[in-house]
Amino acid sequence: MSDAGKRARQLANEIGDAAREKAEAAFGQAAEFTEDTIEDAHVFMRRQMRDRPLAVVGAAVGIGVLIGLAMSSSRR
Repeated sequence: MSDAGKRARQLANEIGDAAREKAEAAFGQAAEFTEDTIEDAHVFMRRQMRDRPLAVVGAAVGIGVLIGLAMSSSRR
């Protein structure tokens, strides 16, 4: 293999390693953000269930009706 070929392969490996590191860092940040968001949503829902149980039940029934309507119309 020529020197130019070796240098090109080395450069490609370096670029690949840098891209992998950036992708892993981005994935880690996204996972952390998702965990925090889910935790915040969980706390919010628990508070809503405690403070407004009828509203939560009404919303759940409404969502269930919408899902049922969507499923029944997709089968036709």
